[in-house]
Amino acid sequence: MINHISFGVNNPEKVANILAELWGGVAMPFPPSPGGYVAFADDGKGTMVEIIPLDVQLVPGVGLPDAGSFTKETPTEDFEATFVPGNESSLFGSVHLNINSPLDEESIKAIAKREGWRCFTANRAGGLFQLIELWIENRFMIEVNTPEMTEVYQNTVSPEGWAEFLNMPLPPKYAKNYEGLIA
Repeated sequence: MINHISFGVNNPEKVANILAELWGGVAMPFPPSPGGYVAFADDGKGTMVEIIPLDVQLVPGVGLPDAGSFTKETPTEDFEATFVPGNESSLFGSVHLNINSPLDEESIKAIAKREGWRCFTANRAGGLFQLIELWIENRFMIEVNTPEMTEVYQNTVSPEGWAEFLNMPLPPKYAKNYEGLIA
């Protein structure tokens, strides 16, 4: 399960509101990032997207808290990653997001048309499943699934289905404790 993702755009407030509209959720400011907003799916699972201004980068903190006296009350702000304005970025990147929407295909495409953003229905994996490519600000791709597309996706995309698509045996699964492969 993915809880949240963040990505940079030119107009974070507008994009957060459009994602919230696609989800039937809400958008609010995101104080950790100057000028940032979040869009909540309001699905009872904490699903959200952090929308960051394009010129803000996430940089790692320095040092570590004292492990010998670390508790849930130990302040860690001085060691945490921070959002810093001043990043120069390219127009496109490899990050994208796939979301489920309660809206139908026509409504999703109407939102993209209203905003002047590229949008079309795509057949992925040779027609294994469909989704709607919606290009936020014509630079960041989100894949939007209608309820029907979500059902097909969830019934199709699995480790077993992916191995079959690749025409390969299913690799061994990792143990739940993540210490190694299940024998």
